[in-house]
Amino acid sequence: MRKLIITILFVAIFSPLVSSQTPNPENLSWSLGWDSDEEPVIMELDSSNNFEIVLKFWIDNSRPAPSDFEIDVQIEYPEFDCNENDFSIDSPSKVSVDASTNETFEFTISGNGYGNSDGWLCPASNIFSTELSVSDLVMAGQAGDGSKQIERDLKYSAVFDLQLDFSTNNQDLTVKSGTNEFISLGIYNAGNSPDAITSFSAHFEGCPQMDYAVESEDDFKSTLETHGSTSGKVELIASPSHPDKMCEFHVKVVSEGNGRSYFGETVFKVEAPDIKEEKDEVEEAEGNEGSESSELGAESSSMPAISSLMCVITVIFSAFIRRKTQ
Repeated sequence: MRKLIITILFVAIFSPLVSSQTPNPENLSWSLGWDSDEEPVIMELDSSNNFEIVLKFWIDNSRPAPSDFEIDVQIEYPEFDCNENDFSIDSPSKVSVDASTNETFEFTISGNGYGNSDGWLCPASNIFSTELSVSDLVMAGQAGDGSKQIERDLKYSAVFDLQLDFSTNNQDLTVKSGTNEFISLGIYNAGNSPDAITSFSAHFEGCPQMDYAVESEDDFKSTLETHGSTSGKVELIASPSHPDKMCEFHVKVVSEGNGRSYFGETVFKVEAPDIKEEKDEVEEAEGNEGSESSELGAESSSMPAISSLMCVITVIFSAFIRRKTQ
């Protein structure tokens, strides 16, 4: 009986050591996560609308043996105005993590912000879902225990860009002095985010006698949706004394999105009346007046000649009758 009690006490004393040396199933696992909590990750577009971002992730291998992991990155593209050929992914295909170690890895996504072949930018409101899949290949010389996935959303940084375009009925616009002509002005949102025009102004280069008017300035101060546009009519007014000259009409608008100014211009010709034609018309008018005066003079000068002849005939006729009577 005494030996039994001693045996029980001996087992009770050394049982924690035995259990601590037995592998814990919970410690034979691994975990996966992102290096930061940023959501969504912004793909900053440069002046050429290109981007490059680096995404970091960690793998925590809590097991007592090194492990190999297979890496796969997939991007889900939105359906609206975004092309999957715009991105390239540079990622390791396989990594190794030492036993009881947490290691950080990274992969790079690069590309541009254009959504299609028409040159329009993909809207910044679109979300790209990135899925990182990590598969466990080896655990202590045996097959791994499956794969884990984590996701992260990506979106473009906001780009603001306004483009101005003039259009006229004639390819070469000519405005005659003392008249006016209308031209159309279109303003396009070529950025990837909604924008608004906060200021509209215009002036002429080299033609101070020119003036302009717009049908409604509110047409050029409206909110523009992504890829949206607005347009209006501009009246070019030439003074009657304006000489022959080539003129430039400049327009400036200011973007609410970035506060920058955007410019557009068109060239036109002012045509003054032909002075030679006016002189010929005046001379012709004066010549007609001279001819009329000459005819009137001839008529008035012929009147005395006829009267004198009648007087002579009357005298001769009277003398003849008197002689005959005697």
